[in-house]
Amino acid sequence: MSFEKLNLKGNNQAGDVAPKAMQIGLILATLGLGLGVALGFMNGEEDGHTHFWFAYLVAFAFLLTITLGCMFFTVIQHMVNAHWSVSVRRLSELTMANMPLVAICAIPLLVPLFSDDVSVWKWATMEHDANGAVISPEEAGHSAGAEVAEANHAPAEQHAEGGHSKAEELAHAEHIEFTSHKFPFLNRNFFAGRLLLYFLIWMGVSRYFFKKSVEQDTAPNYDPTLAVKRKSAVTIILFAFTISFAAFDLLMSLDETWFSTIFGVYIFAGAFLSAVAWIIIMSKYLQKNDRLTEVIHEEHYHDLGKWLFAFTFFWGYIAFSQFMLIWYANLPEETHFYEARLTEGWSTWTWCLLVFHLIIPFGGLLSRHVKRNTNVLLGWAIYMLVMQFIDLYWIVMPNYHRSEIGFENPFGLMEISLVVGMFGVMVFGVARRSAKQALLPIGDPLLAKSLRFRNI
Repeated sequence: MSFEKLNLKGNNQAGDVAPKAMQIGLILATLGLGLGVALGFMNGEEDGHTHFWFAYLVAFAFLLTITLGCMFFTVIQHMVNAHWSVSVRRLSELTMANMPLVAICAIPLLVPLFSDDVSVWKWATMEHDANGAVISPEEAGHSAGAEVAEANHAPAEQHAEGGHSKAEELAHAEHIEFTSHKFPFLNRNFFAGRLLLYFLIWMGVSRYFFKKSVEQDTAPNYDPTLAVKRKSAVTIILFAFTISFAAFDLLMSLDETWFSTIFGVYIFAGAFLSAVAWIIIMSKYLQKNDRLTEVIHEEHYHDLGKWLFAFTFFWGYIAFSQFMLIWYANLPEETHFYEARLTEGWSTWTWCLLVFHLIIPFGGLLSRHVKRNTNVLLGWAIYMLVMQFIDLYWIVMPNYHRSEIGFENPFGLMEISLVVGMFGVMVFGVARRSAKQALLPIGDPLLAKSLRFRNI
């Protein structure tokens, strides 16, 4: 069955939809990021700049995870030779091809990384002593070791009035010593170099897969498709390493003593879940504007709904596994992550994640009828994107003023405006690319099977 015989030529181009979407994205990006910057730097708060950069990191992570999720969606479909997804695959390709714009949004994060006045990644300033003088990692480790030894041989009573207990001094000394061992990895230049490497790899992958897909639209044979299929397995391995280490660097290292070997999988689960939600939203938006109406049908939405349901459960499984293993081991360097999120001010957010990110969507997406009702499925897709933002906020923001027990979370207009701005950046970038390319991989050898696809 050829594409021409299906009489779909006028339905797979963005046409005037792309300029409209670009305009919407540009407005959202300008107003959202502009308002976020204004609230962060003009509110007069003593630590307003630090608050802004934490909120910016949450919004950036939201943009990055959706983009990476679409990259995984694209590559895995090629690797398993899936045919059902060909009708929607170009939408994920257009999103992952937005990676250069995402990289530009990452550049501002160098400001809190290299600034001594903004405390986001606290390890970035730990080679400085209390007077601001630079010390070597060896000196830091020696000093910490001395503090530990002194605290071990000292009485446990309080110092003079206004002082700290020896137990508190010991905990602080152990913290410094523990962190000093991570200095070869957690230092500014190496951190920035790793981020550059991640984005070079991601931009290379997205450019290659997108370019080959577009080439296949007009190629006389199937060589472009065969080329990406041969490279997909290696790319998946590369993707797994880069998303895991990027999650460790950008998010997990906000708490320089905490670690979790499953954290990369946790971030991946949210990334793929949000990518599927985004593909559903894009599909419905285009069809509302009379695009792809004949090539994306109820059966495709049904499968997208299956993925949305499956990764809602998978996210919950990984979240529980991480919590259960840390609770069971009961190691202080691990348990403090959840201790901070179960104290007053953050416990409500933790319970909300359990209820609204897992229990409610698990029940809501379970039915076959929900997955085949495209309007209801659209509502769930939007809902899960909101949950992805809340999840990232829950990961990042407790590190802001983390030493203050019961510190009220600072959620407000700045967080909302920044994530809306980042969403606008994504919409603008995707719409700009869709104006130049078909919305459907019209030359893909599996397109005909995708159009005939039916769920059993």
